[in-house]
This record gives sequence, C-alpha cells and structure tokens, in this order.
Amino acid sequence: MNLLKKLTITAVFFLHATFSFAQENNREHDCYITPDFTFQILQQVEKKNPDAIKALPACFKSDRKLILKVSLIDPTQFQNASDILKEDENFVRRLLKVSPDILKYASPKLLSDPDFMERATYLSRNALQYADPKLLDNKLFMKKMIVIDSKNYAFAADRLKEIPEYAEIAFTDNGALLAFAPEKIKSDRSLVEIAIKSNSSAIEFASEKLKEDKELKKLAEVKTSIKSKEELEDFLRKNYVVEKKKKNLGTTIGNQGKFFPKYQIIDRNYVTKWQRSLDSNDENITEGMRLISADSRNYPILWKEDFHNHPDLIKKIENFFLKHRIDQNTINNLSITHLWKIKGKPLTFAFNLYLLRDSKDVDLGPGFSDITSLTVIVEKQNKRWEMTVVEVIFDSETKVDVSYQNGHKKYIVWDIYKNDKDDKNPKIIFKVEDHFKEYFEIFEEQKGGKYQMVYRFDFVS
Repeated sequence: MNLLKKLTITAVFFLHATFSFAQENNREHDCYITPDFTFQILQQVEKKNPDAIKALPACFKSDRKLILKVSLIDPTQFQNASDILKEDENFVRRLLKVSPDILKYASPKLLSDPDFMERATYLSRNALQYADPKLLDNKLFMKKMIVIDSKNYAFAADRLKEIPEYAEIAFTDNGALLAFAPEKIKSDRSLVEIAIKSNSSAIEFASEKLKEDKELKKLAEVKTSIKSKEELEDFLRKNYVVEKKKKNLGTTIGNQGKFFPKYQIIDRNYVTKWQRSLDSNDENITEGMRLISADSRNYPILWKEDFHNHPDLIKKIENFFLKHRIDQNTINNLSITHLWKIKGKPLTFAFNLYLLRDSKDVDLGPGFSDITSLTVIVEKQNKRWEMTVVEVIFDSETKVDVSYQNGHKKYIVWDIYKNDKDDKNPKIIFKVEDHFKEYFEIFEEQKGGKYQMVYRFDFVS
C-alpha cells in the first residue's frame, strides 16, 4: 500500500470517527466537548488536516473555546467555523491579532461595516484588502481612512484613486503610493511632483512621459553621502559586527553609538523577563512562557516629561495615537526607551515609545502580551513636525516568542552614519531584532522632512 493511499485512509477514518464521536457526544451531552476529544481535534489541526473541524456538527463549530484554540494553531481552519462566530466582531478581532489573513473568512456583514474595518486597520495595516468593494468605493469612508493612514489609498476603488484630493493626501505622506494610482493620476504632473518630493523613488511609477521630464528627473535625484552599497556594507561589517569569543557561536551586532554617542539623549532598556506560566483549560494544564514587564526595574519617567520642551511634538504624537483609538491611559503611560537627536537644523529626533502589559485576553493563553510601541523619526519643518513611522504596534495582544531577543520584533537606533563632518544629511542606522536574527536598516532623509529605508543588510548570523 503506497503512502498516499495510507494517508487517505487515515484521513477518512479520522473524519468518520470524529463525526461519529461528535454525534454521540451531541446526543448524550448536549454538544459537550470532552478534553480528550478536544485533544484529538487539536492534534489533527497541528498535523495540517484541512478537514479537522469541517466534519463536526454545527454546535461544535460555534464553540468559542474550541474554535479559538483551533484558529490559534491554524488560522485557515476558521473558514469552517459557524456563521455566528464569523459575524461576531469581538471574536474576529481577537483572531485578527493572531493572523491578519483571518479576515478572509469573516462574514460579509463585518467586511462591509465601516467601524469594524477601521478598527481592523489598527491591528493590520493591510486589513482593507478584504473589505467589501462597496465600502472601498465609499467616498467619505475612504477619505477618512487615507487621512488616518495613507497606505489605505492602495485599497481604494479605482474611481476614488482618480480623485486628485485623495491622491494628494496619500502622496504627501508617502510618494511611493503612486505605484497604486491609475494612469490618469500617474500622468498628472503636479501630483507626481508631490509624490517625488515625498519619496524620490516615486518617479519610477510616473507615466512614461513624465519619467522623461527633466525637472522631475532632477527633483528625483537622491543626494546621498553613501558612495555605494558595498562601501556601506563594509563600514557596517568592520565597525558593528562582533565575533563571539566562543567557537562556532557566529557573530552579533555590537558597538552601539560607536561614532556619535553624543547624539544619544536617552538610552533606557525597558526590562522584560520570561516567566513560567501554567495555562489551565478544562482538565488540561499546559506549561508556557509569559513575557512580563519588570516594573520595579523600569524607569518611572514617562514620555511627556522627556518632551516637556516640545509641547507641539507631544500633541502630534498624542493625536496620532488618539486617531487610532488608543485610550488616554495607555498613551500617558508610555515610556521612551531610546531618543536620539539626529540634527539641530532642522530639528530632528528618532525615538521609541513603549509599554508592555499582561494580556487582557486570558483565553489567548500565556503566549500573548499587550504591547504598544511606536518607533518614529520626526523633523520640524516650518513649525510643523513631519513624522516617519518606522514601526508601530497599537495596544495589541501580540504573540510573543522566545526566539526573539525581546519577545517580538524591535527597532533600535544604533548609530549615525556620515561620509564626513560636513555631511548635512546623516543616515540613521537601526538595528532590527527579528526572529532568530539581527540586521541593519538604514533610513535617509528625503525631500520634505520624510525619511525612508534605503538599505538593509542581513549579514549577521
């Protein structure tokens, strides 16, 4: 008997046994799911059986605890959940924190709900790709969403993308969004100019005629003190890659602030620790690891105190969070982990705001923490702060993992790069702590006070 036939027979046997057992359970226990049966189902989900819950009776597919456990292991299983759960906005939002693609299986009712979809974008910036087409064609809703996050322009209906006002709002914040514009907009010289001023690479997405426009080509020229990628990589490797002393342990990133320590105003390590935790569900007790804040070892200074000389910047950051429906208590309790003054004219800062709390959703298990984090670069242009968001987590139940150095992906300002002492455009070197690895991302100022990532080096083991 070949392997494929054995697997097929095994799958059929499982589905038959599952359905029979579920029917017996349904008759005798009013759909009570025993711990043993739950364990059998979860085993099949872990084995990537696509029909693990498909054959179950309807009442099982409406069981919140079961469907939550199943979806945490394999989000695609949610497609077989009951319509009741697919229409439950709180339940779907919980799953969205685990997997952005869960919206594929949400009910059409939710995907056409403006309030639900707006909130969904705060958990996943790509959420609108699953929205009802009629919602994406709603002028008032989409204008609001583009103002909140320019990236939402990419998901707007084609007729709305052709509205110059909408395009201008989007391109002023991120010129690269010209890539998603219809040809009519790509041929509009004034809008293309706005896009290029925001992001010089936008010229790549302009109409063929405008790509050859001499003034626009000159505007798109990137003035950089970096002669070549190879030269920059060599500089990073020589100065920040540290060989570990013990044999065969590879390399790591070190020497933070090696060349420009005076630019570093604040360096506070937000102390977290892993704590063993017992998760009790029904009759099963499983051991897990929970990431918690070591409050007694963290600095009590809050971010508004650090920025007391810049009330307009405080207002800018606060409004950014409020616009994304972050509560005032969370905003007030954020702390600065690092703050660098990149330059004085125009005044430019790079910093991170952070807060970690215990998960508010106990059913998600110990592998989740409630995290708010904002890494940004801000530059003051004519009394107005221009803000480049490097990474953000909006008061979200975030799945943490011991394979990350600090439980989840983080950006840390590592140093400044200048070609010489007269370089007026210092580059910001970010160390990124990612899954099982560290690497560099280099951000450079563009026209208009915005920054963009221009290089990434992934050479550290």
